[in-house]
Amino acid sequence: MSFFDPTQIEKLSEKTVRVEFLVKFEFLSETVYAWNGEYPLTVAGNTYKPLHGIGRIEGLSSSTTAASESITLSLNGLPNQDPDFFALALEETPEANQQLVTVSMILFDEHWQTVGSPITIWWGFMQPPRVNTTPANELEGGGQTVTVTAENAFFNRSRPPYGRYTDRDQQGRSPGDSFFQYTGSLNFKTFTYPDY
Repeated sequence: MSFFDPTQIEKLSEKTVRVEFLVKFEFLSETVYAWNGEYPLTVAGNTYKPLHGIGRIEGLSSSTTAASESITLSLNGLPNQDPDFFALALEETPEANQQLVTVSMILFDEHWQTVGSPITIWWGFMQPPRVNTTPANELEGGGQTVTVTAENAFFNRSRPPYGRYTDRDQQGRSPGDSFFQYTGSLNFKTFTYPDY
């Protein structure tokens, strides 16, 4: 089974590729779908609310490690504007805290019609949202930014005690055993085995 369907592969192979991010917020009381477009977008039976270009996603990357990584989702604008879907999360932190958020991408054809299903590229758990307000000055008006940081699946992961191949963990397993004492110094060394 391919990650992309044949139609998506065809669109990705073209000289001009039209793509946009879709975000699914699974708040405690409701699930909200959003995208940065100008009109409501229905994809796979879900309607994504338009953010009219005021939404941002920072920190998306392609990782090949099991390290904890985070992204930042922010919404710039004024209070009580539509869509103000972070308002509920701001009033009650548990609405967003440790709730799932999924970022997908969707392809468009030359007439800006969606092609295929959303392709999930990142998911993680939301942390409590923050609000930053900038005061008005002589040159420009004030503004408000609502920011939610989301940590990937490796955030706060738990491992069994003494489960790593380190000297510290080995001392916890078998005090006095120095088997892993030089593990850190073995990086980038070449060993020939068997050595006759």
